[in-house]
Amino acid sequence: MAPIPGSGLAKGLAVTLRTMTRKTVTEQYPDAQPELPPRTRGVIGLFEENCTVCMLCARECPDWCIYIDSHKETVPPAAPGGRERSRNVLDRFAIDFSLCMYCGICIEVCPFDALFWSPEFEYAETDIRELTHERDKLREWMWTVPAPPALDPAAEEPKEIAAARKTAEKLAAAQAESSAPQAPEPNAPQGGES
Repeated sequence: MAPIPGSGLAKGLAVTLRTMTRKTVTEQYPDAQPELPPRTRGVIGLFEENCTVCMLCARECPDWCIYIDSHKETVPPAAPGGRERSRNVLDRFAIDFSLCMYCGICIEVCPFDALFWSPEFEYAETDIRELTHERDKLREWMWTVPAPPALDPAAEEPKEIAAARKTAEKLAAAQAESSAPQAPEPNAPQGGES
């Protein structure tokens, strides 16, 4: 079926009329901060204690904007007669935000929850070299990361928590049973009487 001539023009004018009748809303930024959605992608924060220098974030980054340097360190054995272990120690962790496209792949692939989204977006610089944030700056962004949202009250309880609760209830019941005073049985027959 062929479109009616002029129907596109009529639709366009209808959109224009609808827009003209709405009240204009002006955001008073920077005097008033905007209300951002809870999952806003602003800047990436680093929780350094969780980073194991696995390099997954740097390998998966499509822009290659994450720079990680580390060295191996020997750890003495935990028990006598044990074997020495080696572990990676983080020397440098930097993200170049002039290259970053905010895809979030680095945060998704991190197996140890070392990277988080922060809603902060005001970090513009006059020099592009200042947009490479080293680990100290990334650590500062970590304190602006909001707390995770509350769990859905209608969601099913995780199996691990349910199993832990059952075990705790059994232990509490066993302790309550063993700590209760034993009362002598009334009218118990004495030896030798018939």
